[in-house]
Amino acid sequence: MIDVLDECGGLRHDSSGMGNYEGLLHMLKHWALVDCLRKFKLIITSRPEDQIAQTFPESISIHVNIPSGNDVKPGDSASKDIQAFLMSCLSAMGMDEAWVSEVCDYLVPQAAGMFIWAMTVAKFLKKNPKQRFDILKTR
Repeated sequence: MIDVLDECGGLRHDSSGMGNYEGLLHMLKHWALVDCLRKFKLIITSRPEDQIAQTFPESISIHVNIPSGNDVKPGDSASKDIQAFLMSCLSAMGMDEAWVSEVCDYLVPQAAGMFIWAMTVAKFLKKNPKQRFDILKTR
């Protein structure tokens, strides 16, 4: 797995690291095309940059857009995953089902597809969940 490939070449791929960045893209494309390596999955996360999209065209890769921020819509897979996670965490805290549902209805849209945000909130709510949820609602 290669996370945030678009950041591997420095800030907007500054000239000092550009050769290394292009070399990395070339090497990863080579790995994706070598027959004996096709049994392995190469997972790359990145912002949608032209150079990366051109290096890994749809013919050798599957492009998946995971919405975040304003692009997240109710019912998106990211929202469903966050809701399931928060429901599990809150239920494990011994909170009643109605309260868990209310909290999830409020927090899932606030997460805007950012799972790390949901994890941080779940940790914050572990101690005094009702009181801390009131704090979150006032912010």
